Amino acid sequence: MEESVNLKIDSKGRLCVPAEIREEIGEIITLKKTPQGYLIIPGKTKDFLSEFEKLITSAPKRKGKPKLATPEEMKSIWRVAK
Repeated sequence: MEESVNLKIDSKGRLCVPAEIREEIGEIITLKKTPQGYLIIPGKTKDFLSEFEKLITSAPKRKGKPKLATPEEMKSIWRVAK
């Protein structure tokens, strides 16, 4: 059974979702664009610690050696315009 609900957008551009629907979908949602329109999908909360662990244990995106700045380049960063 397909059920649809008309939602209202307030003057600040926020979508007003009724409480009973918010209880069903939770606090996090994914808004997906489809050929038929937009689809609201209950989202998954991300566990900060597991996301952080993935980040620090993954290989760096940068390849090669970083270019070290010369002393002149470093001094130019700290110069104050008069």
